[in-house]
Amino acid sequence: MKTRPIARRVYRFRTLLAELQRRSVFKVATVYAVTAWGASMGAAQLLPAFGAPAWYVRLFVVFAVLGLPIAIVLAWAFEITPDGIVRDEVDDFAAVELPFPAATGNTTMMFGEQGTVRVTWQDGSGVHEKMFHRDFLIGRDESCELHLDDPLISRRHAEVHHRDGLWWITDLGSRNGTMLDRHLVTRSPLPSQCEVKLYETSSVLRMEVRGASTAPTITPSQLRFPTS
Repeated sequence: MKTRPIARRVYRFRTLLAELQRRSVFKVATVYAVTAWGASMGAAQLLPAFGAPAWYVRLFVVFAVLGLPIAIVLAWAFEITPDGIVRDEVDDFAAVELPFPAATGNTTMMFGEQGTVRVTWQDGSGVHEKMFHRDFLIGRDESCELHLDDPLISRRHAEVHHRDGLWWITDLGSRNGTMLDRHLVTRSPLPSQCEVKLYETSSVLRMEVRGASTAPTITPSQLRFPTS
């Protein structure tokens, strides 16, 4: 059964490559390398012409080489925009706290009794399914009830919990955010069926809220939250 660990490593490698590409790490590294090479060649020609000692050129090249990993780290953590360098965020989404998922339309939600949450997902090791009857954590840490072995997922990424008759998903300050039906959310109720992603190119967690047989269902337009 060696194929599963191999498939898992291949999946994690492809995921990492996709995230590196999304953050333009390869582009930044290439531009930096070409620029540093050109600057080093120029320094080798110009510095001696101005009477600089030979070790100036060597020092310049050393600093240029040492700057490459710094450029890569900055490309991973930040994004260069017309307004300057900003913290990298997931593209095309704005983090919000939704009173209900904007993409659910008329999808019904279970209300009242706690019921269960069924989660299915697929990764490099195959298809997985878990059923939860109580609150659970999602993350890379092995203590999480829904443990995902992915380096791009935070150790404690998100929490799904039952409150006020609804199941909620809450982002726990993760690095790459939590997307519910293509909306980056900080806290939102779960509809009866939805898709959750923990970064733009992550595996899809398909969640299905199953209420008790006695629990009524409501639409998002019928939602009313306590004012206290």
